[in-house]
Amino acid sequence: MKKSKIDTADTRRRILSTASRLFLQNGLAETGIANIMSAAGLTQGGFYRHFDSKDQLIAEANIAANDQMFDYYAVAVAGKQPREALDLVVHLYLNQSLGEAPDWLCPLPNLGSELRHSDPKVRSIAMDGYQRLVSFFTTLTTAIGVAEPALIADAIVATMVGAVMLSKLAIVPATAHSILDNTKLAVNALLQPATDATAA
Repeated sequence: MKKSKIDTADTRRRILSTASRLFLQNGLAETGIANIMSAAGLTQGGFYRHFDSKDQLIAEANIAANDQMFDYYAVAVAGKQPREALDLVVHLYLNQSLGEAPDWLCPLPNLGSELRHSDPKVRSIAMDGYQRLVSFFTTLTTAIGVAEPALIADAIVATMVGAVMLSKLAIVPATAHSILDNTKLAVNALLQPATDATAA
């Protein structure tokens, strides 16, 4: 008996959700198709009925991870003033490396070292995620009154991505905390002119 289109779509979503979680937890190289299908409760042979390749799955899992992250942000900042919203998202983003973001992880710092070896389409999708973060922060920095909101937003995102990646390399927890705390200070410094202008 043929599976219905709804069943097929549900199975595809289950594979994608499982893959996104395992890639972020274990890395791209360490997560094979067999691991994903087993974790999803499916047979390995069914994979190619839904995806052409592992690269296609990586690309779509990257998009799914970003969607989940931005959905989380939307709920977290609802009703907050721009500066409060920005500070909260910076805190949430940086603290994902400390296990304070159990429902999502950003692909950029968690998979960046592997994504750079992926095919051009996967890398392009990863950079789309970067631009999406920059756009998100540009909206906030514009609302706050920063003189060059897009440039500041780009600097904030690049700084945060690098900080999370470095904090994950740290063996000593205190070092990881120091990296993240200093990054918050750096973000505040980038926003200081807007704060001074507002106070004046």
